[in-house]
Amino acid sequence: MQTIPYIGYSLYQLFLYFCFWAFMGWCVEVVDMTYETGEYQNRGFLNMPICPIEGLGMIMVIVFFKPLLDNIGVLFVAATVLCTSFELAVGLLMEKLFHARWWDYSHMKFNFMGLICLRNSLFFGVGSVVCLRYVQPLVENAVSALPIKLGLCFVAVMSLLIILDTIASTMAAIKLSKRIRRLDELSRGLLAVSVKTGMKLATGTLAVKSNVDTVTEKANDLKENVTEKARDVRENVTEKARDVRENVTEKARDMRENVTEKARDMRENVTEKARDVREKVQDIRDNVTERLKGVTFDDDKIRELKAEYDRLLNEHDEPSERILRAFPRFKSVRYADTLALIRSKLPRRGKAKQDEPLEIENKSE
Repeated sequence: MQTIPYIGYSLYQLFLYFCFWAFMGWCVEVVDMTYETGEYQNRGFLNMPICPIEGLGMIMVIVFFKPLLDNIGVLFVAATVLCTSFELAVGLLMEKLFHARWWDYSHMKFNFMGLICLRNSLFFGVGSVVCLRYVQPLVENAVSALPIKLGLCFVAVMSLLIILDTIASTMAAIKLSKRIRRLDELSRGLLAVSVKTGMKLATGTLAVKSNVDTVTEKANDLKENVTEKARDVRENVTEKARDVRENVTEKARDMRENVTEKARDMRENVTEKARDVREKVQDIRDNVTERLKGVTFDDDKIRELKAEYDRLLNEHDEPSERILRAFPRFKSVRYADTLALIRSKLPRRGKAKQDEPLEIENKSE
């Protein structure tokens, strides 16, 4: 196999090294996350038992820093900086592509943006020194001893599997992202329908209240007017009665006729105003009835949105579930609450027991 200038390795060798270190990285991730969560997690973005980011990181260390094998201190610092920068770049890129954070170290001390932390950086540095000095020579010997034809067959099969797995995992991540976004839209839609219906009811209620207040005010004015006129009549009767006693009987007769006429006019006036009030109340009743006819509760729309919301929330999607289990700290940048709801619907899995073997599931918005 032809080696690449200035690198000293062929693509064939680099690919085999990548597969080995990606698998080893997956093993370390599984052990670390199982220890943290108490249950098996199929770690990594892919369904296959490999972590591409670990494999690529180790390939960069091998290519760039092999000349530093004799200087452990410089090798440690250089590997720490390179691997930490690579992890930060990949985290930012995936957050940009999927609008989600795939891992989060915010709970750990000395972290930056939650994407890198001192503990992991030191682990990268120490791991790179140990692997490059003591393990990589063994890997190179094993690759050299591997028959070329067998190695090429392995490269062809693994290349195809990684491509297909990458496509499937990317589609699963996109589907999960769309599912989260759609659930958030439905939640907002249900709220908007509720607010719209409530506003219609509130508008009708305020209109009724305004009309009732108007009628009450007019009734109070009518009552005060009638009371005032009755007082005037009584005062007038009293005054005229006094005059009657002082005058002749004929004047008394004229006064009674006058009082009777005024009392009749007052009754007619009160009757007329009472009729106006009754007509106004009937108009208000008719107006309220008409307004309430225009209030629709959008039952069909609410039922349709609710059905879709429940379906998406309780949907059993194995690829999405695998991603959420593989990345327990996976966070949506825009829809954190909705993602938390989806997580709460994941089937519960018991902790691994020492006397029961783990069931390893290799499953494919």
